[in-house]
Amino acid sequence: MPLKKKQLEELKQMLLDERKKIIEHLYKLKNESELEISDIGGDNADIATLEISQKAFHKLGSRERKLLKKIDHALAKFENGTYGICELTGEEIPYERLKARPVAQYTVEAKEELERKERGFRDVSDFEDDSFDNDLD
Repeated sequence: MPLKKKQLEELKQMLLDERKKIIEHLYKLKNESELEISDIGGDNADIATLEISQKAFHKLGSRERKLLKKIDHALAKFENGTYGICELTGEEIPYERLKARPVAQYTVEAKEELERKERGFRDVSDFEDDSFDNDLD
């Protein structure tokens, strides 16, 4: 059953709210990071602590940037009328799934199939000849 207008509006608002929250958090992380760098000084332990902190900021920011891309992708699907349609099967993604994960691109079944194929690919590659150039990893 197609999503109702009210459901679509609710899901879109969820995405917009999450997008705003992520952008605000990334901005805050950027400011904190710049502040820490400007306060640099002290001994090697202080510098090492700053480097660890910067790596943590980067990792957290990286995850949020990936989620932001997924949110932008979902919002674009609203614009072209394909939001809530599985990108693999073309079937409708149930409202309950979208409410739990508004950036969902696939039905649960399609996502499970993709994961099975991915695991199968990894399993086969685990048994490949070790003489292959591992520098490509």
